[in-house]
Amino acid sequence: MNQERTEVAKNARLELGLDLPDSILQLIQYYMAGNPNQRKGLNPFVSWDIDVQAHFEHTSSKAQFSAIGFWFTDIRRNQKANKWDQLKTDHQFRIRYAPDQLGGWSVYLTAAIKGVPLYISDTLDFTVIDSKQMGFVTLNDSTQYLEREGRMIMPTGVNLPFPSNKNNLFYSLDKKETLDLAAWEEYANLVKEYVRNGGEYFRFFMHPSATEIEFEEVGFYQDRQNQAWEMDQLLSFCEENNTLIQFNLMYHTYFMKLGDYNQFRYDFTDNWHDPKAWPYKDPNVPSGYSVFLKSNTPSDMFLKEEAMRYLKQRTRYVMARWGYSNSLSAIELLCEPWHIDEHTHNNEAPYDDLTAAGDTARKAVFEYHKQIASYIKDSIQYTQHLLAGVGRFPVGRSAIYSHFTSETPGFIDSTWYLDDLDFISISYYSRSPEKLIHSKSSANNVYGSEENSMAATIQRLKRTYDKPVLFGESDHGDASHECSDYQGHKIDLMRYPFTGAIGHFIWAGFTRSDNFDNNIRVRDETDAWPYAINAKDYFNSDDFIEVALDKSALGREKSKFKSSEKEIVEHQYIIGRKEDVAVGYVYNRTFNIRTAGSRRGVDISDTPCMKINEDLSTPIEISWRPNRLKVEGLKSLSNYRVLFYDYSGKSLLTEAKIRSSLFGKLKLTHPLLVPEKSKTPLLWYRIEKLN
Repeated sequence: MNQERTEVAKNARLELGLDLPDSILQLIQYYMAGNPNQRKGLNPFVSWDIDVQAHFEHTSSKAQFSAIGFWFTDIRRNQKANKWDQLKTDHQFRIRYAPDQLGGWSVYLTAAIKGVPLYISDTLDFTVIDSKQMGFVTLNDSTQYLEREGRMIMPTGVNLPFPSNKNNLFYSLDKKETLDLAAWEEYANLVKEYVRNGGEYFRFFMHPSATEIEFEEVGFYQDRQNQAWEMDQLLSFCEENNTLIQFNLMYHTYFMKLGDYNQFRYDFTDNWHDPKAWPYKDPNVPSGYSVFLKSNTPSDMFLKEEAMRYLKQRTRYVMARWGYSNSLSAIELLCEPWHIDEHTHNNEAPYDDLTAAGDTARKAVFEYHKQIASYIKDSIQYTQHLLAGVGRFPVGRSAIYSHFTSETPGFIDSTWYLDDLDFISISYYSRSPEKLIHSKSSANNVYGSEENSMAATIQRLKRTYDKPVLFGESDHGDASHECSDYQGHKIDLMRYPFTGAIGHFIWAGFTRSDNFDNNIRVRDETDAWPYAINAKDYFNSDDFIEVALDKSALGREKSKFKSSEKEIVEHQYIIGRKEDVAVGYVYNRTFNIRTAGSRRGVDISDTPCMKINEDLSTPIEISWRPNRLKVEGLKSLSNYRVLFYDYSGKSLLTEAKIRSSLFGKLKLTHPLLVPEKSKTPLLWYRIEKLN
């Protein structure tokens, strides 16, 4: 046991080690030394060969949990040789658990070989004492918000997806090349810097280039123990700092015929269509599942029983090694599932086609989510973590087939209906300043039948699937976020929770560069961190939480001002249930990624930032006169104080006293909305009833 038996810390990693008999270890080594895909002996990574478990019980409450043992190899970074060394390891089967109740506990271990019970240990008693470690994230069924330690949280942050700089082997055409230590060193330092600057939430992916446990050979994880060890270190740091990770279980190149963004090394097959075409024939081997199934069709991985059997073991190992951790806020089961069976160069994207291939792709996505979610919650009963299904956002003119709509009844992937999924994680990219409210014609607090706003869409999704919505990945699209010195990130982060979303992670916030010349594509994306951290602080403050937890309405409007042909002001708010308090924002849409301007005056004429509606391409200062914005749903004929907070931080800018109308409407007298990043293009506000 890695802790003193009389002082085991609550919610912290408790690790047990077990040595099996030499006869068993010899059979394991025989397996390890075998030829790939033809190994004999005992595979320590699959439960039908070796099944080690620890059975915990809390003395007074009788709460029980069976934690799964996993094969562990100790690792050391070898800086001189630029590689990871596998060390001689004691107790090569480890079991991890984070006891969540104070007081007395007991535990005993069992081991089965080939399904036959081999070993039952004596019972060990230990005592759990209080610690600063926080517990697991839960979903409040009543409020539909996430909670930790009984307090609502609004996860707001960035994607720090995986080691993505240095040599992470994205583009490598040398199949013998190995991962550079610098990739993980840089990534670990990136996470530490983000947390030390105030970041509390980020999103992470298991990616074959640097973080995955299985790729080249099905069921064999030994050659990737270095990446698992690096994951251990990452989680240890996050646990020490109570940092939360939204953990994605599988990156989408794993199930693509041809990986996007030139990630050919880590797609399902090696079927580059033409050896004379750019870049050239992919010399790397196909994935282990392609070899195992003798298939060039990734969906077979989810539809063939023999492949799903191994995918469940992969999931079992992940949950055994990291499922104990209260730093995993939630687990997304797949990344961007609509890429399944996709071959971008051949224009094959079957998930979005009303064809037999499309039916197969959608069925495969559904089957994977159904079986893996049930395996986690029902078979191995690792129910500590929330599970999420990733999908695209059905708003605007986007082609969305991840859910049923009356307009597209033939396109159906029922994943979001699954009871074992706790919430929906949305991926959404749009440059439009209007993306939060495309159309709105009814009263502020009413969802019109034809309304096309983010708030209305989230409401429809919640009613259809009975699940809240979180934005796991959001941005303005490739090569566009830098154009405005990341002001687009800031605007988005400041607005999303007013739509009913329960969290928000910006995408482009992880690439580092020391090159600050006029090439906007080498800008340091971590410049966006302060915006994410400021927004996180506000949306997790008492002022916001008290209203969100006890709200009576979400309101929104868009308005024309002066002689504008386009609605250039956006306004959203949340009304408290007692109608005596509200929070909201007003936003001048003429401040956007086209007009905000680059920090260094970079010419953006040939960038996607220019693809903004012409009506919103001219900055205009906006006064509250003559078309006053209004908040609906407050108490009738009552006096209120309105406090406006500036765009740069959450410092008080101005205060006004306003009386509501007979119908509970309050007309805002807001400061001038000046479309400059050093001024007031967007303002938060708080409304409080005066006695």
